[in-house]
Amino acid sequence: MRIDIYSDTVCPWCYLGKRRFDAALALRPQYEPRVIWRPFELNPDLPVEGVERAWFLKARVANPDHFEQSERTLVELGRAAGILFRFDLIKRIPNTRRSHLLLALAARRGLQSETKERLMRAYFQEGCDIGDADELARLGAESGLAEREVRAALVLRAGQDAVLAAERHAAALGLTGVPAYIFNGEYAISGAQPPEALADAMDQVAGVPAGREA
Repeated sequence: MRIDIYSDTVCPWCYLGKRRFDAALALRPQYEPRVIWRPFELNPDLPVEGVERAWFLKARVANPDHFEQSERTLVELGRAAGILFRFDLIKRIPNTRRSHLLLALAARRGLQSETKERLMRAYFQEGCDIGDADELARLGAESGLAEREVRAALVLRAGQDAVLAAERHAAALGLTGVPAYIFNGEYAISGAQPPEALADAMDQVAGVPAGREA
């Protein structure tokens, strides 16, 4: 079984979705799927250096009250998944292209899931600027990658063609929001689904009737 998961590194629902997906894998250890984290840039128009979060929220958020309620909901849901969302620590909204280049390198080295988790924990729980090359080099090294290789990949933009191709494929699939899970290139579900729903999806793909323990 192959599962392609489209997400962005600054999407809080994607972080919640990742933790719930990890829980779903724990519920179905017999499947051992090949998991590939695919890029989906929510704000590709941002400058390379990113922007101040306060400016971004003022310019892009139409309903501040609704946005604040959404963050409160995420804090509650995140706590249940082991995430301590610290939106108050986030000072910048980064352009996430570099972070996806790092994840592409991590995929080539068999460390993509670990690197994905480290990036999102750094952003959402520590307030790190994951658009900054130095921060990405540090986080990549903490995930088991060679820091020199990370820096080279970011400077040379290694893997960028594959990142852009994956995003074009997401558009061809009609994906407009993330996280989105594609099972064996055919069966798709979207949103930060509960672990049980993701486990049921794996059962369906594997041919196990819904509602029955595999």
